[in-house]
Amino acid sequence: MYGQSSLRENHLNYFNHIFELFKLFNSKDYKVKSRSFTDKRSNKTYSSILFATLTLPCFTYYRELFYNLEGHKIRPNNINQLLVTAPRGLAYGIMVDGSIQNKGLHLNVDGFTLDEVVKLKSTLENLFVPINCSNDKVDAILKCSIHNHKKGHRIYIWEESMIIVRNHIHQYMHKDLLYKINP
Repeated sequence: MYGQSSLRENHLNYFNHIFELFKLFNSKDYKVKSRSFTDKRSNKTYSSILFATLTLPCFTYYRELFYNLEGHKIRPNNINQLLVTAPRGLAYGIMVDGSIQNKGLHLNVDGFTLDEVVKLKSTLENLFVPINCSNDKVDAILKCSIHNHKKGHRIYIWEESMIIVRNHIHQYMHKDLLYKINP
């Protein structure tokens, strides 16, 4: 299931983009659903739209990678291989869970344990380092830190590393969400 609670135009365009990507995995007559819900903490009512794909074995593989048996989100042991071979994955991660902060970027990874966040940070720091680089080539190393947040931990990619991120993932970003990597 994929849902979007922010119904601003740029987010709706992104939702439609995701829906189009997964349209082949929906039943022929499937229609996007909408719902309203009340946040118990703030007592505010929000609206969202969502869709669900058919249950298929090709999705089971990814569910088992990113969720444990209790249904809690986990960081896959091979996350570095998944991200290195697919910068597109990082782009989609930023489009879904990223937010520009000052001139850097927060990745909202509060669903992960601190240990998983530390490992993910390490993976990101070395994501774009060329395999055959010498020790003096440090400009390809992402500068990241972990920030505490009321919901959990977030990874912050520093301003000076954003040019590296942009150079590697901008071609995968939906045009309406480019603001997440461009200050």
